[in-house]
Amino acid sequence: MSTGVDQTRRASHLRRPLGKPCRACGSTDTWVELRREVDRTRPGAAGEWPYAVCQACGDAARGRRTEPSLQPSTSAARPPTAPTASPTVAEAPDDGAVTSDQGDPRRGRPPRPKATDERVEELLGAAGYNRAITPEVLEEHRRFATHAGKPGLPRWKAAVALLNGTMGGGVVPHVREIYAEEKWRREVNRARAARRREQAGDLADEHVAAAREHVARVWAEAGEGPTWRELASALDVRGPLAAAMIEVLHQRGALVSTVEPRSLAVAPEWTPRADR
Repeated sequence: MSTGVDQTRRASHLRRPLGKPCRACGSTDTWVELRREVDRTRPGAAGEWPYAVCQACGDAARGRRTEPSLQPSTSAARPPTAPTASPTVAEAPDDGAVTSDQGDPRRGRPPRPKATDERVEELLGAAGYNRAITPEVLEEHRRFATHAGKPGLPRWKAAVALLNGTMGGGVVPHVREIYAEEKWRREVNRARAARRREQAGDLADEHVAAAREHVARVWAEAGEGPTWRELASALDVRGPLAAAMIEVLHQRGALVSTVEPRSLAVAPEWTPRADR
């Protein structure tokens, strides 16, 4: 016997591709999703209704059905029959986009709160806007600031960079450019992290023997291990790759440590990698 929670979960997974981009962020990761909600035409009843949902920015808009639902007969003289399956085709709103600035709390996601004057001014200041901030300027940038999100987060930083790049042009970038910039920055960071891991692995391969020898010597002379910084200095490895290299040495079982100060030590059962 399925519960109401199971039915809601089942309904949320009945979806198909929308086939149209999100007007708010431009993403093509948009879907038509059936959501369970109260049927206002039948008191006490519930049904499923199509929504256009953007997986990239989370916006949702209530759609409409192209075929009306079949109403069950309530005649007492007619014997009950098994309900027939009637596929329901869902469409997106007429404009084919998932909007984020407008919405109806009774039908789906509530509207996105507009950025306050203070938030718009904060965004303009972060982007280096050096002209007078008039009420007209605030209104021109309000929607852009609304989609910029909270200060300090990746989307906000992407919006600041975009706005800074267009200063003096007199044109406010479209909000979808914020999401595109955020995605590009995320991909760049992932690629940079991958390169750093690869470089740290190469340094670990190069210095593993020297690192173990130095740590063992410090323990023999001082009765405690070196700090990570002291080990990196002894190996002449500088910058952010130093800590990353020592982390790799831990992952490969060459070194061990705890949260205690100067607990860095050699792993007694470590064996060199066969492929090196």
